[in-house]
This record gives sequence, C-alpha cells and structure tokens, in this order.
Amino acid sequence: MKKRMLQLITRSDWAGGQKVLYTLVYGLLKYYPDEFEIEVACGKENGMLIPELEKLGVKVHIIPNLVREISPLKDLKAFFEIKKLIKNGKYDIVHVHSSKAGLLGRIAARLSKVPRIIYTVHGWWPIEQYNGIKRKIFILAERFGAKFCDKIVLLCKRDMEKAKIWKIGKQEQYEIIPNAILPAENIQKGKLRKELGIPENIKIIGNVARLDPPKNPLRFLEIAKLILQERKDVVFVWIGGSVVEDSYGKQVEQWLLENPEESKNIHFLPFRKDAIELMADFDILLLTSDAEGMPLVVLEAQNLGIPVVSTDVGCLKEIGNYTFSKSDISDIKMFKYFFEKKQESIIFDQQTFEKLLKDYMRLFR
Repeated sequence: MKKRMLQLITRSDWAGGQKVLYTLVYGLLKYYPDEFEIEVACGKENGMLIPELEKLGVKVHIIPNLVREISPLKDLKAFFEIKKLIKNGKYDIVHVHSSKAGLLGRIAARLSKVPRIIYTVHGWWPIEQYNGIKRKIFILAERFGAKFCDKIVLLCKRDMEKAKIWKIGKQEQYEIIPNAILPAENIQKGKLRKELGIPENIKIIGNVARLDPPKNPLRFLEIAKLILQERKDVVFVWIGGSVVEDSYGKQVEQWLLENPEESKNIHFLPFRKDAIELMADFDILLLTSDAEGMPLVVLEAQNLGIPVVSTDVGCLKEIGNYTFSKSDISDIKMFKYFFEKKQESIIFDQQTFEKLLKDYMRLFR
C-alpha cells in the first residue's frame, strides 16, 4: 500500500525552494512510483509552480491564507486550513519547506499525529535579514518549530553550524542533503546573444534571480558601473523579476534612470522558463546576494562550465565557487582573470540527482 505524502511550501512561484520541491516530487514519482501517493499544498500567490506539478498529475491544494508576509489573522486562518487538510488527508509523511509553511505545517502535522514530519531549510535568510530583537524572535520561532518534527534537512555544513549556534533542533535531527538539479538536456549557446543583439566579442556578466532584497540587485548594478567605467566590451544581464515586493524593482528602475550611460550596457529580463538556455551565453555568473541557501542557478552555471563569482554567503563556499566578502567582490581587477579563465564543467548527472532522492528516501521510509 502506498504511503500518503504531503509536500507543503508557502509560495507557489518558481524560485529555488519550489524548484527543489518539484525536483523531489518528479524524482519520487519517476523512480518510486509504487511507494508514494504525493500531494502538494501551497499559497495561491504567483502560482507558477502549480501548473508544473499538475503536468505530473499531482493534486495541488491551495491554502488561501498562506502568505509570506507576517499577518497574525491570516497566519491563524492558514494554520487551521493546513490542519484541516492534514487531518482529512490522513498523510503518513508531511514534508514542509520555507519558514512560514515550515512552522505552521509542523505544528499542524504533529497535532494531527502524522507519523513522519520532515522540514527542509532552504537557507537562513528569514533569520539573517534581521538584527536585534527581531532576529531573536525568529530564532525562538525556529527553536519552537523544531520540537514538532523528526528531521531537519540542511543544505550544507555551514547552515548546520548556524542551527547549532542558534540552538535550533538537536544533533540527531540534523541531516545534510545538498540540492541537486534535474539532468539537463543538450543546451546550445547563442539564444541570449541573438535575442539581445550582443556580438560574440562582447563579454556577458549575468545573474538569474528574483529582484528581491536577499539577492541585492543594487550591488550587482554598482559592480556593473565600476566595470563599465573601465571597459566597454561588457554587458550585464539580470534575468528575473520581483516576487516578494516590487519596491526593489522600483529601486532598480530609479538606478537605471540616474545612470543613463551605464544603462546602455545593462539588460533586465523578466522571469523566463528558458533561463538556463539564456544563461548558457554568460561568461561569468555574478551572484551578489546577502543571503542564500544552495542556489540552483550556481549548480546550473557549474554544469555549463560558467565561472561563478559570488558573495560568501550560504553554502557557496562548499560547492566550489569563487567567493568574496561583500566588500571585496567589488574589486574589478579580478574580473579580468575570470574573463580569461576556462572553467571546467562540474557535471550534475543522473547519479547526483539519484543521490538526492536516495538521501530523502532514507528519511521518508
């Protein structure tokens, strides 16, 4: 008899945590079709994850009041919506992702006597974005939530060490399972250059990310300005729009208006399902984030043989990148080295993908 599993995440857009959830669901259905009956629950905002799951034949439950922003009334309503779903669904396993769904889902699942409860932490930005009393409150919330689950999945040792420092959960709860990407088809170069009319002799520095505070697109723009003041054979491309709030998008628009000369060599594209095909033309992936987990865009860049220059955040140092402090990353001299460097591809093949599945299967069984 198949075990019933619920995968729960706060937002239904197509960002890192959602892609990991999709990858896991896809793999479980393909390689373990006789073991699980999988359903997914998420908030209604954006919703790009939903049609992708429906293509797999997965039933998706919308939690109307599950939103990213803190809202005591909506959060209380969302809790009871989740609890009702879990109770009626009679799930054997509840696997939660993201901080809001992670907290509400774990408590609801434990109160509903779900046999197995797993929580995956996709980076600690919900804590690290704050200082002082707010940070302490979110740490306390994570400590409280840890009492309601069997395992806490972290993406790397650095994230585990932070959990230990903040006293979130216990050693026996910790499991390190790095992200993996679906094996990519043969991706050809040229699509981005053709679309934007960029000649072959022009270098492309790019990023694929949301226009949201943790991704810090303004740092990306300031680095672009420094480099463009030195050389004109470079263009900068950012692929991805706002998800959490549009205020950052407005700040980017304002920066571009205030720097008209540099703006000629800077392109912002919206969310694209074919982003990995466009990224194939990057000469450098420039990640300027203030916080990360283990970003899939970095794994994709490595797979394509694209050098990655990044701030030293999240799990980046543990997956073989060129990481720099938030001040040193603005040193434009190093970019000349990366333009000339040939990066060997780090192949994320079927075995890497299957290891992710096997590691999770160990927790689900």
